[in-house]
Amino acid sequence: MSFKTGIWQQNLDAAIPPFPFVFQYSCVMPDLSSLCFRLQEDVNQRKMVVLVCRCSIEYWGRSRSVVGEGDRVVLVKPDSTIIVHSLSGFKPLNWMSPPTDTVVKYENGVLHVHSQRTVKPYEEMKIQLYKVHDYRSYDSLEDINRLELTHNERDMQNFLVMHPELVDEGFTLKSTGYRSPLGFFDLYGKIGGSYAVIELKSERAGLPAALQLKRYRDWLSSHLKEDVTGMLMAPSITPNALILLRKEKLMYKRFSMKNVQHPKRSKGRTLEDWF
Repeated sequence: MSFKTGIWQQNLDAAIPPFPFVFQYSCVMPDLSSLCFRLQEDVNQRKMVVLVCRCSIEYWGRSRSVVGEGDRVVLVKPDSTIIVHSLSGFKPLNWMSPPTDTVVKYENGVLHVHSQRTVKPYEEMKIQLYKVHDYRSYDSLEDINRLELTHNERDMQNFLVMHPELVDEGFTLKSTGYRSPLGFFDLYGKIGGSYAVIELKSERAGLPAALQLKRYRDWLSSHLKEDVTGMLMAPSITPNALILLRKEKLMYKRFSMKNVQHPKRSKGRTLEDWF
């Protein structure tokens, strides 16, 4: 197949072997509000994401920098690395090394990608996307020389569905992946008589996660017209995120990912298997 002017054209004269991985691709780019949900889900599931887009960048950390609007390539890697490339040269325009906490939101016609490095030295980057030319996400890529067994928020979510008491002794689950105008609630239910939204992070939670939880809590409280409990669950949390939670009367609960068992991997065939 070849890609021309946004259309997949099949070359019937040549037999094309199947790709050794699975990717998701849409010839017609969805609007930015719809892409918001997909990008957040792909980031949460630690997929490899390749974005060709028109964007601007703000960065705080090693220095303070602002990059104006332009066409660029954004890579989000499964280990949470984020790299932004310009259309020339080999050096990244900007980057965030892992571990990072990334939250996506759509506001006033712009897609905002807010990332914070969750260990010292702390860094923060905001990418504003005005137009997406191409979007691809890959969920079956492997680098066998760097393979590490890790868990993501989906594994954590599935585990807590089976063990809701680890959220709170009085927690009753109503749904997972509840879709709000701001994004998907990881867990939605009640703690005692109060409705509750639970935000999950499988690695250290940063300020973006705390801000996301605040937005979810505020929207749900306004929607239901009553007080709502908000809780962030993660193995650890950055100081600024914890300060925000306390200020907004939101809860933080430590969750050890050791509770979630690693899946057993089948052993590959060895040379002895052939004799």
